[in-house]
Amino acid sequence: MAHLITLRENGFAETAFVGETPWHGLGQAIEQDASIDTWATQAGMDWTVEKTPVQYFGADDSQNLHSFSGQNVLYRSDTKAPLSVVSDRYHAVQPRDVLEFFRNLVDVGGFKIQVAGTLQGGKKLWALAETGRYADVAKDDTVGGYLLLSTSCDRSLATTARFTSVRVVCNNTLQMALRKSQSQGVVSFTHLSRFDPVALQSKLMGAVGSFGTFMEMANHLQAQQMNAKAAEAFLAALIAPISQVKASAGQVVDITKNRTYAKILSLFDGEAKGAEMVGHTKWGMLNAVTEYYDHHLPSRSNDTRLDSAWFGKGDRVKNNALELLTA
Repeated sequence: MAHLITLRENGFAETAFVGETPWHGLGQAIEQDASIDTWATQAGMDWTVEKTPVQYFGADDSQNLHSFSGQNVLYRSDTKAPLSVVSDRYHAVQPRDVLEFFRNLVDVGGFKIQVAGTLQGGKKLWALAETGRYADVAKDDTVGGYLLLSTSCDRSLATTARFTSVRVVCNNTLQMALRKSQSQGVVSFTHLSRFDPVALQSKLMGAVGSFGTFMEMANHLQAQQMNAKAAEAFLAALIAPISQVKASAGQVVDITKNRTYAKILSLFDGEAKGAEMVGHTKWGMLNAVTEYYDHHLPSRSNDTRLDSAWFGKGDRVKNNALELLTA
């Protein structure tokens, strides 16, 4: 099975965690109060991002080495494996910087790192911290607030800190920010500026209230019933733009033949974890969508699916669902 979690030649997985083993079953379990040095070692983040100018030999000239002005290769200090080619203006975030960022948040905000590691050979770096904030949407339907810090060394991600909700009963995840208010719950910096943990922390502290706003939204959705007709119309609006069902000339696409449509509808109708707690409500539909993209979307591996759910298509579709349900 192909994994996005970085695996070293000796089989060491670049992930460390506190508590239950994560979705991929890989990595090292450590104590909650472990030092940053221990996190760096056990999460496989004890290396640095180095850079060197791009140089090359011409196809018909194997004797003279040429330079590509203003372009650099980023590579790992430990294995010398390449990460990407970037310009002089690109500022990489070091693996340890991701962990060090949480050191002060432990004292200032009571946050506790839960999982940290690298993906795709070190091209992506991330850490997830518990904020200590929990609340119930319905009886026994608890949602917790987490902070996800992610960055990349291959230009695929800006350095982003965002508050993320985790529904305890099923481990569904959803970004705690509405599109109409993206400044709430999300702080992002491009790699054209140097990583500034002090500025990031300052902005995040002002966004801590996003959990309360998210719970208000969740309770509002839970209070709204959703009948079969409304559920089908919602899913058609959500799935049709990304559907691969093709209609014959002059025919209308039958969205009900789409596997994603059918699976989410079945989750909403009772298959989803915790469905009995929330019933046929808009909150129930939102969790049917998030459960599908977090746990059921066909993928090469569990962590490939999670990469989509947090950073890719899954994240975008879940937020589209939230926008449609709260419109």
